[in-house]
Amino acid sequence: MDEDSRRQTTCTVDVWTYDPKHGIGTWWEDDAVLRAEVLPSLDGTVIISGNPAGLVSLARHLLTLAHESVPGGRHFDFETYNGLAPDSRTLRVEVEK
Repeated sequence: MDEDSRRQTTCTVDVWTYDPKHGIGTWWEDDAVLRAEVLPSLDGTVIISGNPAGLVSLARHLLTLAHESVPGGRHFDFETYNGLAPDSRTLRVEVEK
């Protein structure tokens, strides 16, 4: 199938607007499961996996960082005590501008 012939669909994900007084923020979907693993058997490949709610939550975090009003250097830390599954590796996602 030719890439240009594939149908597109619109996905809507709500995000909070960046506010310098409050900083950057977002939230997780109910029942979100998100995991970050490093597989030594695949030369250190990083695998991010999750259920649909977890992947939507990750998308929200990424779209929040990508918003035009967010200054460079802002980031989200994903750790086992704030969103990642217990067996996950810590992950930081940061915007560059």
